[in-house]
Amino acid sequence: MSPVQIPPTPPNGLNGHVQPLTAPVSSINSLSFSTRALHIGSEPSLSASNGVVPELSLSTTYQQSKVGQHRGYEYSRSDNPTRRALERQLASLEGNADRLLEENLVAEGLNEGWEAGSAAVAFASGSAATATVISGLASRGGHIVSVGDVYGGTSRYMLKVAQELQGTTTSFVDLSYQLDQARQVLKGETEEQKREQDERDDEELSERLEGAIREDTKVIWVETPTNPMLSLVPIALIARVAKKHGIPLVVDNTFSNPYYQNPLTLGASVVVHSATKYLGGHSDVLGGVIVTPIPSLLSRFRFLQNANGNVPSPFDCWLLIRSLKTLTIRSREHGLNALRVARWLQEVGVPAGLVRDVRYPGLKRAIESKGERRERELAWEQLSAEAKKWIVKQGFSAESEGGFPSGGMVSFHILSEEEGSQTNSAAAERFLEGLELFALAESLGGVESLAELPLKMTHGGVAPERRAQLGINGELIRLSVGIEDGDDLVADVERSLRAAIEL
Repeated sequence: MSPVQIPPTPPNGLNGHVQPLTAPVSSINSLSFSTRALHIGSEPSLSASNGVVPELSLSTTYQQSKVGQHRGYEYSRSDNPTRRALERQLASLEGNADRLLEENLVAEGLNEGWEAGSAAVAFASGSAATATVISGLASRGGHIVSVGDVYGGTSRYMLKVAQELQGTTTSFVDLSYQLDQARQVLKGETEEQKREQDERDDEELSERLEGAIREDTKVIWVETPTNPMLSLVPIALIARVAKKHGIPLVVDNTFSNPYYQNPLTLGASVVVHSATKYLGGHSDVLGGVIVTPIPSLLSRFRFLQNANGNVPSPFDCWLLIRSLKTLTIRSREHGLNALRVARWLQEVGVPAGLVRDVRYPGLKRAIESKGERRERELAWEQLSAEAKKWIVKQGFSAESEGGFPSGGMVSFHILSEEEGSQTNSAAAERFLEGLELFALAESLGGVESLAELPLKMTHGGVAPERRAQLGINGELIRLSVGIEDGDDLVADVERSLRAAIEL
């Protein structure tokens, strides 16, 4: 289990602080997600005391035996043993990125003396990771093509920071299959007809993306599922278009997480996370991460990590290492509970006149629009091998009645029937303030359940016209379903919904 050390040589145009990659041996690399989460980065051989928990290294500087000679660490902003352990763990979990990086290094002849570290680069927050990717790839007048339904903080950075301070422009494009919710699946539609329609939809989506790409386009940025509408983006399809144009595809994987979805294996160039959410999982640590197996991009991000100094503290890294060890079991409970809540909302809340519509990627409705059917199938296709294996063992399939677990987020529009529902959130606020188990709070991905009103909370800074286009109105509610007892969560939602609507 001891790590393979790639010998260092003088820096590859970066700086003297960047450390060589410590790559997991193939025997560890080939093990399951859960096993890697527990062992990579936590090898006892890396601890001075052979501890099974990585040491919390708080030193900000390190003694050198001679000028320029040290044991791999000089200054904690540049590198830190606890942060290095976290980065190795993250790289292993997000698509086994260190293995992909090693393959790319060999293919490019860079494996001897690689200086830019592991494929994962840790940051102080998700916003810091986002800013690093955008500034590193699209500053000085570059252009970004972004999915339309993007996190409010990301669009704020694109429009208020990158555009105003760096000359970067952004085009927002709908890259989902939900453009026409009114088209219902025809009764008696054959599999051949479905396949032909799917091909036309793929072509239309590709054309929308192609139409937005310009000569100065430097990045294609997507979230999937999106925040807060939970629309899905076909990663492999977008990746093919991106590759055709030689443009990096960046996927924000925060709303899913590496257990459920591995964008790198589907063709993405870069993955970013707010580690504050599912990776941390306990609402007690702030962090972000960039993962890429592409050497040139990784070198750039690693340089900016050190130059800008947006690094997490050693204690935050230690907390994230602890949390990632339970990501598998937490993700499974999140998914089962979220599916349960989504099914109740769809099967009881909608017929009872309490709910207008429900968004959950794995939800199977009795009557589906073509977009809903396609996104459910896409949710199944984009599941990681680990998640799909477990889901099948639980008796689910892509066509299971009611659907299958596909993550912990649920969104829905409460049926208020009040005038001006675009801005009138009275019914939604009554519901949110009446909840007992779901805390009224921003953020997501913690073990406890959270609920919020995107219109006035997470997406309050998004332009009103864009909110209207996306369906972010006074009726939209976003739930982060935790790991409490599922019956208790459904009962909490039902009680508060009925009290809010049946006045």
